[in-house]
Amino acid sequence: MKYFSFLVLFSLILSSCDSPSNQVPSTGPEMIAASINYHDPNNQWDEFQGKFFFEDSLPPSREDRVYQVELDNPKSEMTYSIEGLSYKVIQDSVVSIEGEVDPARALRMRNYYTYLWGLPMKLNDPGTIIEEEVSEEVLDGVTYHVVRVPYEKDIWYFYLDQETYRMAAYKFYQDEPNLKGEIIYLDGEMEFKGMKIPQNRTWYRTEKPEFLATDKLVKMQ
Repeated sequence: MKYFSFLVLFSLILSSCDSPSNQVPSTGPEMIAASINYHDPNNQWDEFQGKFFFEDSLPPSREDRVYQVELDNPKSEMTYSIEGLSYKVIQDSVVSIEGEVDPARALRMRNYYTYLWGLPMKLNDPGTIIEEEVSEEVLDGVTYHVVRVPYEKDIWYFYLDQETYRMAAYKFYQDEPNLKGEIIYLDGEMEFKGMKIPQNRTWYRTEKPEFLATDKLVKMQ
């Protein structure tokens, strides 16, 4: 009887080890889900309301900038403020607060900030295709999992830490056959209401070694 009970217990232990919650991610969607769980374990991004304070470090030919971006994700609102210019995007409408902005540019800026600063959570958006196959690539001597996500106009690659699935970099190609695009390296993290937001983003071209900018997140509130 004791022998039978031991077998039942051993069987239960084995089955629990094979349960989905304990499986190591092996596909692109599974790894992106693990990355989202790392950066936003409480699923707060969709309800995010807060302000980002940025500093830009730009090439010598351009002046560095200090600016703020406020997001209200439940209302689909973004407010952008820099010296001499401030505007709000509400859904797809643009309201100027100070200065003048081209509405098309304001919408592009809204898409830029809500997408890039909402990664990897934004990969949960409807219609996003995350490819199953995962590759590996070495950046600066470190090997990462690489997940490919094709969009209509751009092809994106996301580099994930092999142990934590933290997002370490991403790149996109506007012309993949000619490797024309940009790669963005992520450095540091800022914790805000349980989320781990990558702090600095440094941009380079992919077709030539040209530095474009570093976006520095100074604080959040």
